[in-house]
Amino acid sequence: MDKLTGISSFRGFIDETDKLLTDNPNDNFDIFVWDIVQFKVINDLYGMEAGDWLLKEIAAEIKAKVTRGTCGRIGNDKFVCCVFANDKLYSFKNNVYVFRREGVEHRILIQGGCYQVRSRDVPVIKMCDRAILALNSIKGKYTEAVAIYNNSEREDIIMGQRLAADFDNALKERQFKVYIQPIYYADSNVMAGGEVLVRWEHPTLGFLSPGRFIRYFEQNYLITRLDKFVWEEACRILKRMKEEGKTVIPLSINISRADFLFDNLYDVLVGLVTKYDVAPDKLRIEITESAYIDNPVKIKDTIDRLCEYGFSIHIDDFGTGYSSLNTLKELPFGILKIDKTLIDEIDGSEKAANVVSTIINMAKLLGMDVIAEGVENVKQLNFLKHMGCKYIQGFYFSKPVCEEEFFKKDFEDRVLIHDDTDKFNVESIFTIRNPESRGIIDMIIGAILQYEINDGQLVLKRVNQEFYYQYGIKDPYELFTVRKGKIIDEEDISRVYKRCISAMTRNETNYIEAGYTRKDGSKGSLYIKIFYIGKENGKPQFLFNTMDITKEKRKRLKQRLLDYMDSLSKLCSEILRLNYTDNTLTTVHCDENRVKVKYDNAPLDRLLNRFSSILDKDEHDEIMKVFSYEEMEKFCLSNESIKVISIHLHSNNCGRHLCEIIIVNNRDEHGKIIVTTGSRVIL
Repeated sequence: MDKLTGISSFRGFIDETDKLLTDNPNDNFDIFVWDIVQFKVINDLYGMEAGDWLLKEIAAEIKAKVTRGTCGRIGNDKFVCCVFANDKLYSFKNNVYVFRREGVEHRILIQGGCYQVRSRDVPVIKMCDRAILALNSIKGKYTEAVAIYNNSEREDIIMGQRLAADFDNALKERQFKVYIQPIYYADSNVMAGGEVLVRWEHPTLGFLSPGRFIRYFEQNYLITRLDKFVWEEACRILKRMKEEGKTVIPLSINISRADFLFDNLYDVLVGLVTKYDVAPDKLRIEITESAYIDNPVKIKDTIDRLCEYGFSIHIDDFGTGYSSLNTLKELPFGILKIDKTLIDEIDGSEKAANVVSTIINMAKLLGMDVIAEGVENVKQLNFLKHMGCKYIQGFYFSKPVCEEEFFKKDFEDRVLIHDDTDKFNVESIFTIRNPESRGIIDMIIGAILQYEINDGQLVLKRVNQEFYYQYGIKDPYELFTVRKGKIIDEEDISRVYKRCISAMTRNETNYIEAGYTRKDGSKGSLYIKIFYIGKENGKPQFLFNTMDITKEKRKRLKQRLLDYMDSLSKLCSEILRLNYTDNTLTTVHCDENRVKVKYDNAPLDRLLNRFSSILDKDEHDEIMKVFSYEEMEKFCLSNESIKVISIHLHSNNCGRHLCEIIIVNNRDEHGKIIVTTGSRVIL
């Protein structure tokens, strides 16, 4: 029994299925292996508890479907079942599973591999292996729900074993040859760079394209050795450009998910550019998003180090499958490559054209360049140029060529100057018709606001759907009628206005932090990217890409508090924490030689009562106002971190003294109104 799901374990399934087949010798059966596509993303997004809950839900559904057969869990996110063939269990809700979590509907993909049991000549465990082989044949093909095993799967295994056996000798004899597919500027026939690819001149099988051997090498990790060979060849070619007086244009290399499993990836790449005296920004690194989601923490650390050293990182094959799209925000990608499958469709599909257009605009908002991959005709080229795509790769300009052919072409490495007119297609951001496409793009680029300058004032014109979701505003009525289109705090508007003018006059992206009022009434902080997008009816137009950084600022505030505490403990003989939400008073630090009373969650009134004996009436009233709940709430909800007030204290023994009271904003993440305070005598 599988402890998590309550269905059979894999061992139990084998025994039960063996008995089922023995008891029904004249019946045909089908064995299915089901896999949750990119299940790791579910755990990353919603947590292990949600992932476990989902596994139990799917196990229950499989068990409910399999009324006359057997079922079990192989492990992780794979399930297996054996059913009578005439039960025809060939789809799992058309390979989409819908579940609700915390009131929100989510969709995931489930794919299956099927082995048709028509004889009993192989053991059950081998039948399962063959179902898994069928499943693996449709990995990455997300429109296919189920693959059925046939003898070609077995032939495929034999071919993989043969190529793996030939690998060492092929590497030694340099049977692998690098080819380079040029990348062109969209507005000319001049190369801007190239992607380094590999071909195999096999002595008996002939010329093999990557599709014939790469997938086998990925399965047995030979791919890491082949990749290193290609990377070194790329560095050698870059060095040759410099030695022959050519303009050194960047070359892209591919890094597979297997490469990230080894701790020395950073050292290998740095070692290669050092060995060949190559500038790291000329060796561009391409990774697919599927590689990232396998081990995001480790991969992000490696990529951050590579970027810091000077390498440029590309995201490859964008637009394929169902990606964890937040990767675009999490990693420092400089270039986005739109996959050929999307480019193929823009000729005949308005939906595909809209998606491509929006991806290009989204990339610009994220500060990324775009390469369109697989461009094959002038219609595609003209569309992409019109959308503002600057780099083109595909057979329209050039197929992959050998090194010598590559060196015969024109090289040019230049910085593209974006003119104001082609910066953004604004409408594509606000008017995406397809809800799925709109949801994907909004999730990536975040909240977008369009402002214009009208009579010297910044006026909000419209926002995208993600804005309403992120900031808890219900609809346009609440935004424009109730709130009067006011988002940014009034005291910060003039600073934001000046940044807008700067973005317009200098034709550059500007950045600023500004305050705003959150849904719960508390003060929050926004990080705003400001883009000037031209004029409409003579009025300057701007896009604001905003991010709520309130939590980050509070973390910084906590760090400042620690710094202040160190200073306060040196300046003040007594430091107190005042919790206005819980109405408590606690001593944090005191000089026991000078302070006789300590508080531990005492009523807050005790401090306020102390003021009566040491303050004149006027100053007493002032201090009582400063320390009132209303004033402390305003202080804690503000972006202020510290305030200092001066007062005169008096005592029977020492007369009057000028003192400073220091108050530090210590509001916690749960919104409690807390301050830390201390005082010191100045005169």
